[in-house]
Amino acid sequence: MNVAFNVARSSCRGALWKTLQSKPQILGNHLSVIQKEASLLKLKPAVYFSTSQNISAAAQAHDHSHSKLWTAERFLSAGLLGILPAAVAFPNPVLDYALALSLTVHVHWGIEAIAVDYARPSVVGAALSKAAVGAVYALSVFTLGGLFYFNYTDVGLGQAIRMLWKL
Repeated sequence: MNVAFNVARSSCRGALWKTLQSKPQILGNHLSVIQKEASLLKLKPAVYFSTSQNISAAAQAHDHSHSKLWTAERFLSAGLLGILPAAVAFPNPVLDYALALSLTVHVHWGIEAIAVDYARPSVVGAALSKAAVGAVYALSVFTLGGLFYFNYTDVGLGQAIRMLWKL
């Protein structure tokens, strides 16, 4: 029992116990507790998981918030609920291009999230991770160009969906 008490007394909690057990002194009309160990305030917890500290330090260094991107993704998803039926019901070039752009951006953000999650530099290496994200951007540019070309040279996305639906 005494051994456990001595170990506790020598640890940080033991120092805190000594501080709490100090006797109050009367200074004028006020009663205050004098802390015996000012170094107690300077103690820092031991570092067990340095990666979490590195991640938080990296996040602070970049100092950008992903909440704005998340909000933009949600607005685009909600906007697709209106653009898609409008483009099918009232086919015109403006809605066709808006549908092509919004679908491409929506799919791009989804595939980019998959590439970033599964092709992490710690798993596949930095070069392959950058190549995966680059491939996603190339696919998105190619898709957007193809949809714009289809809208410009053919019937447009809205009319194509209507024609496909008639089959």
